[in-house]
Amino acid sequence: MKYILYARKSSEDKSKQILSLESQVTEMKKLAMSLGLDIEMVYTESKSAKLPNNRPIFLEMLKVIENNSEDYGIICWKIDRLSRNPIDSGKIQWLLQQGKIKAIQTSDRQYLPSDNVLLLNIEGSMANQYILDLSKNVKRGIQTKLEKGVWPNYAPIGYLNDGKGGIVVDRVRARYIKKIFKLYSTGNYTMKELANLMYESGFRSRTNLKYHKSKIYKLIGDSFYCGLMQFHGKEYEGKHETLISRKLFSDCQKVMELKQHPKKKIEHFPFRGLMTCEKCGCLLTATRKKNKYVYYYCTNGKGNCSEHNHYLKEEEVIKQMAKVFDYMKVDEDEIEMMHQNSLELLVNNNPDRREYLEAKRGLENELKRFKNRKDELFNVLLDKSISKEEFETKELVIKNEINNFTKALKKLEDEQEVVLTAETLELTKKFFLSPKLMKKSFFQVSLDDKRKMLSKILWNSTIDNKKLAKISFKEPFETLANCCVNDDIDNLRRDRDLNPGYHCWYTAFRVRRFRPLSHLSNRPCGRLFL
Repeated sequence: MKYILYARKSSEDKSKQILSLESQVTEMKKLAMSLGLDIEMVYTESKSAKLPNNRPIFLEMLKVIENNSEDYGIICWKIDRLSRNPIDSGKIQWLLQQGKIKAIQTSDRQYLPSDNVLLLNIEGSMANQYILDLSKNVKRGIQTKLEKGVWPNYAPIGYLNDGKGGIVVDRVRARYIKKIFKLYSTGNYTMKELANLMYESGFRSRTNLKYHKSKIYKLIGDSFYCGLMQFHGKEYEGKHETLISRKLFSDCQKVMELKQHPKKKIEHFPFRGLMTCEKCGCLLTATRKKNKYVYYYCTNGKGNCSEHNHYLKEEEVIKQMAKVFDYMKVDEDEIEMMHQNSLELLVNNNPDRREYLEAKRGLENELKRFKNRKDELFNVLLDKSISKEEFETKELVIKNEINNFTKALKKLEDEQEVVLTAETLELTKKFFLSPKLMKKSFFQVSLDDKRKMLSKILWNSTIDNKKLAKISFKEPFETLANCCVNDDIDNLRRDRDLNPGYHCWYTAFRVRRFRPLSHLSNRPCGRLFL
């Protein structure tokens, strides 16, 4: 009878093999020599026996045994070298029972077709159970490590395994990792550009090879570098030293998301949309020349405009648009005169206002009087002129009076019909003076703020021969501009004054025609009339 020597080691367990393939072959040959066994063929392979039909050399050996008329036996180190799964174990047992395999010789015993199959089944089952237990133990060990914040696998780029189950920072490559994240967060680099740049800077793999863009992409998407470990779809807090902050990692993910969904970049020109061509009515657009100079020009949407070839520099646009504020200027002396007259008329020609002020003044005086009495009562208590019980009784009466007068004062203010106040007049005065202040600040603010200022007061403007031709104001600036153009501030009046002798401000601000101005808190003025 001839024997086939079969030796196997698991490729998944390189560091924990009982015997290497060479050692197994050597030991089995010694055993065969001592037992007088004739070894005809030697089969060796590095494959796990955990899965069935996963070992081509093993299957080839079984094929030789099944198709050969000669008697063959198998010599191996242990039964688990032949199989660790029930399917392959069943094949071996069946061939042994059928006499195809005449004997199986291991280092400690021999199995024959006439033997009780129970022992061989038990040893095969034990080998299979070992694999099941090993898988569970490995998974449990990995889960325990993750929960403790320890990375259970091979260290990623930028880190090294310390040989004690942990990882440490790879000082050689860590600085490149940090640089990659910082550069990518700017949004100015592609993966390919980063791969080339880092390679030129000396960034290499452990085998001295280049990290290509696919590796850079995976690296930037790995939260391990900011302290979060991803494993099988779950996230764990790591205890390893981080290379980047979580904010930087988040910034890189935002950049990556934007690059994956690219949008066409449209350059922003502050004054585009605010000007039209006087000749054809088309909007003025803008372009940038030599990456520095900005020019505005007619879009020539109708195809017949000669202004299309006339370019207006951005600096000239600013000068022309600044003239907008000159259309709303009112003489400051006249504004001051109207303000003073309106204050006088506010008091002298508003009986409802006087009654309200008198009633309010009376309530405020009573409230002040009772508050003083409360202070006096407290001084009497300090002088020990009254007992504490008397003090508390009288204090309660005074507090009730103070509370009553406070409520009455608030009720008076709530029920008071809306009237023009000095504060309202002050807001209106500021509105008339605002064009001069706005023009001054217009030259000091940024281009975007210039656009915001113009957008608040303009609907549109037209340009003719590189000059400001017409302006369309928003209300109430339209009314103010019309007044200035006609040189007649009486245009601000909505209708004729009942008393022509009164100044126009009084006409505009008559109490019975006004509504609350609380909505003007964020604006110098608004549409005032009902």
